[in-house]
Amino acid sequence: MEVRRLIQIFMDHITFGYGAHFLLEVLLLQFASLFITFQFSSTLLVQISNPNLFVDLYAGASFIFLGVLVLFTAKMRKRTFSAGLQSRTRLIVSVFGYLVASGTVILFGYLLLIIATAGVTGIGRLDYVFSAMLTTLFAALLAVGYHARVVDNRPDRDTITKTILAWDESLSWVHESDGSNAKQEAYEQFEDHTRDLVELLSTAKTVEGKQLGLDFEEWWNDFDSHSNLSKETIIKGQTENKNERLEQEHQKLESIRCRLRTIAGKQE
Repeated sequence: MEVRRLIQIFMDHITFGYGAHFLLEVLLLQFASLFITFQFSSTLLVQISNPNLFVDLYAGASFIFLGVLVLFTAKMRKRTFSAGLQSRTRLIVSVFGYLVASGTVILFGYLLLIIATAGVTGIGRLDYVFSAMLTTLFAALLAVGYHARVVDNRPDRDTITKTILAWDESLSWVHESDGSNAKQEAYEQFEDHTRDLVELLSTAKTVEGKQLGLDFEEWWNDFDSHSNLSKETIIKGQTENKNERLEQEHQKLESIRCRLRTIAGKQE
């Protein structure tokens, strides 16, 4: 079960919670398009009078497609509730995953076809650069396709950030004067923002996002069962004579806040 979960977390770097169906669909279509193109072409090896010029053009196009890939992948991770996906290292993993998936298609659908018809000696520098361009192009197409699904089915970045920060700031109700109307009103706002956050997290698709939603809902159910004094203790924490149960709930809260602030881009 743990291995399966780790595989799902890795796949989230590419699918962002939408499964591998779309990935496989696009990869198969890309492979089919390459195969059909070469199958019905008069020759696989196009003679180019100025190959150095095309090497530069293909290389330039590769960097442009790579930029598109990075841009759309970065935008997608910002629409997830996975704190881990927000790091630059995980962004690199996502981009690398797209390139490997597309590179596999290019390897079998382009280079091997050339080898089959012209042999290894038939592959030149232009073919390698062209393969790199196709790899980045197909990877960018995959990322754009997944981005369309993310945009259509998930809350926008502004909604995510505002909802998280509004809830985080509402925790300050504990600092209002005891017994005051201001404290009661602040607590009611905290409850409202909590319900908004629960609803927001229910849209999570990634493994880590769903886990965050479960952790938050579990914490809130435990928190809501306490007296007001215990609730304040959970939020503020304890310095001495610690109640073990309340301290555990405080630590859970801090863990959840850390992940949420990372997602909102406000982690210190």
